[in-house]
Amino acid sequence: MSENGTDGSIYFPERLHSADEHLSWWSTVPVPDEVLQAVMDDYSNSRVVTVNSIVGKYQRMQKQPEWSDAEYAARVKDASLDFDRRVQQLKERIPEKLDRFAVRDAVRTHLAWTYRHTLPDEEQAKVEQTQVTVGDFRGTPAEVSTHYAMPGFSARQPEAFTRLPDDNAALRQQLAQLRAQIDAVDTTTKKIYVSDMVEQGYSADQIDADLRGERPGAPVGGRKALKSFKKS
Repeated sequence: MSENGTDGSIYFPERLHSADEHLSWWSTVPVPDEVLQAVMDDYSNSRVVTVNSIVGKYQRMQKQPEWSDAEYAARVKDASLDFDRRVQQLKERIPEKLDRFAVRDAVRTHLAWTYRHTLPDEEQAKVEQTQVTVGDFRGTPAEVSTHYAMPGFSARQPEAFTRLPDDNAALRQQLAQLRAQIDAVDTTTKKIYVSDMVEQGYSADQIDADLRGERPGAPVGGRKALKSFKKS
């Protein structure tokens, strides 16, 4: 059994025993490009979710019996402005765009923070207090994770960091598109074929039999066939 973190991946990480080992392993573990691209593509949404999760949903305060209408209106206005200020402060702390040169280490730091629970309690505390630098930002792993909106991404796509990519997804999508194209061609061809049989004088029952692979027999006649086809 590996005891020094020489095995493992972000999908199946090593269980280490000290904060130093844990942070060292997570600082160098390979992160697949498809994970990084998903994070980059989803960053604007992740940023919104991260801000909202910290600030919470704005709730209008309840009026107390001792407040006048004017005092209540003033309190509501102040609370609303304070809420807006907190949202704006967070938006200034979390970059509007994700640094492509920092995203790899941002993911690593977020995962190191996420999996700190695998360590003994005293080592968890060390991880929580450690200062790390990612890109142009320095802070604890939790602060780094928040700064790069990682909590928002992991909350919206909970399996993004833990589930192996589906290498067959693109192939299945191509097959589905191909089947749709074939179905469309088949439907058009069938319509042309049926129309041709009607013109030849085959009835609706005869056409159904022909489409089932049975012998329809001789045409029953143009008008009779058309009348039969319309009724069916």
